[in-house]
Amino acid sequence: MEKNITRRPESKATTRGAASILHLEKLVSKAKIYLRVLKPRETVLLTLIGLCTAIVAGDGSPPLGRFILVAVTIVLGSGGTNGLTNYLDRHVDARMRRTQNRVLPSRLIYPPEKALVWAATLVAVALAMALYLHPYAFIAGAVGVAAGLIARKTWATHFLGSFSSCGPILVGWFAINPELNGTIAFLALIIVLWLPIHVWNLMIASEGDYLGAGVNMFPLNHGMVLTGRITVVLSLLLYAASLALYVAGDFGWIYFVAANVGGVLMVQATIQMLRTRDKAAAFRVFRTSAYPFLGLTFLSLCADIWLRMVL
Repeated sequence: MEKNITRRPESKATTRGAASILHLEKLVSKAKIYLRVLKPRETVLLTLIGLCTAIVAGDGSPPLGRFILVAVTIVLGSGGTNGLTNYLDRHVDARMRRTQNRVLPSRLIYPPEKALVWAATLVAVALAMALYLHPYAFIAGAVGVAAGLIARKTWATHFLGSFSSCGPILVGWFAINPELNGTIAFLALIIVLWLPIHVWNLMIASEGDYLGAGVNMFPLNHGMVLTGRITVVLSLLLYAASLALYVAGDFGWIYFVAANVGGVLMVQATIQMLRTRDKAAAFRVFRTSAYPFLGLTFLSLCADIWLRMVL
């Protein structure tokens, strides 16, 4: 004989709790999407070099409150600018296998103008904070944002991108020390020399993808050999600039070792790319130039200063 099982209706409190959890999960998921449009990996790298520069500008111990403001300014400015470039490049990204799953091509944010407003708001707040920190920091930030947005996907993109990538380090420097000297000059030179190596080798590694999307600019329209030769020269100049920074900034052995390790890695990687003319080698240059070179370089500057403060 079957028993009748009577289920007690769920209480209103339980129902409300479940609805709250579901709502919270949706908010977290949406927040992650809006963070993804800011290119988190690129933003973290730019923030890292900007904060390391601020530490160098403050001789290893910038005022904590001011340093926190610098951190927020660089995070918002770098992330917002990356979000704006994502908005401007969304049509090209939709035609490339490497980028078609980004937030805007996949319509995770739709209409895309929502991302435009979000990123522009972050940039506006960052520039206001930069102005509060120092007028020079504001000018550096404004020029960096403009350089990153104009002439997208043209021959000038990567040259302007070099100046745009200098934005975080210049904001970090001027917010703490509004004086120009050899240290910040060579730090900026390192970025200017670094960015073409970094970006051009990614483009060579994904050549078919770019051409299929209708992007036909340098280095894609000049071939791997010429690009390889130029990047070898740039990597040698980058190595020299890193060593010049050692002298100009009067750094110690930690940075000296890091500069030589990073410089050798970059020269070796670019020579390998030129010798093999292989897309996989070009992608290795791209990967090596990010955290293994740039991250190591800037972190070693801080470690060098901190060690000398302790000893």
